[in-house]
Amino acid sequence: MIQTSKLKQEFIHRYGELEVEAYFSPGRVNLIGEHIDYNGGFVLPAAISLGISAVVKRREDGIVRIYAREFSEEISFSVNDFFLFQQKSTTHWSDYVKATLQVLKDNGVQLHGADILIGSDLPLGSGLSSSAALECLIAFIFNEDFYSQNRTPLALDAQTAERKYVGVNCGIMDQFAIANGKKDHAILLNCATLDYEYIPADFKDYQLLIINSNKSRSLAESKYNERRSECDAAFEILSKFDIAEDLCHVHEISLGYLEDDTLYQRAKHSILENKRVIYAVEALKNGSIEAFGQLLTESHISLDADYEVSGHELNMIVHYSTHFDGCIGARMTGAGFGGCCIALVEKDKTERFITYVSKKYSEKTSLKADFYVAEIEDGVRKL
Repeated sequence: MIQTSKLKQEFIHRYGELEVEAYFSPGRVNLIGEHIDYNGGFVLPAAISLGISAVVKRREDGIVRIYAREFSEEISFSVNDFFLFQQKSTTHWSDYVKATLQVLKDNGVQLHGADILIGSDLPLGSGLSSSAALECLIAFIFNEDFYSQNRTPLALDAQTAERKYVGVNCGIMDQFAIANGKKDHAILLNCATLDYEYIPADFKDYQLLIINSNKSRSLAESKYNERRSECDAAFEILSKFDIAEDLCHVHEISLGYLEDDTLYQRAKHSILENKRVIYAVEALKNGSIEAFGQLLTESHISLDADYEVSGHELNMIVHYSTHFDGCIGARMTGAGFGGCCIALVEKDKTERFITYVSKKYSEKTSLKADFYVAEIEDGVRKL
């Protein structure tokens, strides 16, 4: 989290010495349960200490001015403007702002103007949900009284903004974790029903590290759609032989009905990854952190071999992480084809781990990895 005092000084320099409010919206990391949220499975995300901070001064008129520190760019508009949204190959950060405000307008929320300065320590495009963090942040700032007591509607409205107006067919996990995050807890979430349970995430002598591969995720969106289609095709076949209501709950023995090797692999990952989430929750509840770490590595192997959404860079990070004495598990997290990995490392060996993996990764890929010590934090909030 960026120090609020620094943002306030920048705000004063840009907008004048005024009384302001401060807010924080975290990024999220999915501990385990990858690529199964759209197949009826469970996920285990958590809000993290990296995120987007904002300093806000309310205005009496309808003018909104937002300065994004990371882009050195300001946008200005009236809340009474008629926002236009077009399907585009690339999106601007302001699209998420206006889309979120449009959902609030659709809901009948009376909007007023504001001067806002935002700063982020979330690495952009890394798969830690900077877009969802921004959506939840803007919604919370402009409708705090309601959303502070209604967290699930906050997540749903933020998701609606991205799907309906930005044009990204996202799931609910990112927004849900950011809206409902709880310090030192992961969220066991059924994405189909939105039933959830807080799971204590005490890693004991181990530290959760996020490792940004700095590999562009250019294939992630197209392959995401391709994998969804393959899973749908697999379930269409299996549903003729199995009583399960979704792919993740198909019985393993039914996999034999899939003659196509690719569909078999996709279904196998979905079924076993869902089971790994359940086992991971049991491990955390029992304090079996080594078992939890092993499940992370098994998840990565499945994502690479059966779901085929990893890649050379992510595999190198996991390979060298798990070969380091003191790391008990690592895996890619997010859509894949770049982005981030997570690793559980003994706290007193963290610096050596970073030095070792950084050196080996650079030698094999000519890329520089970034390492973040991640704490599990509360969801979007006023500071």
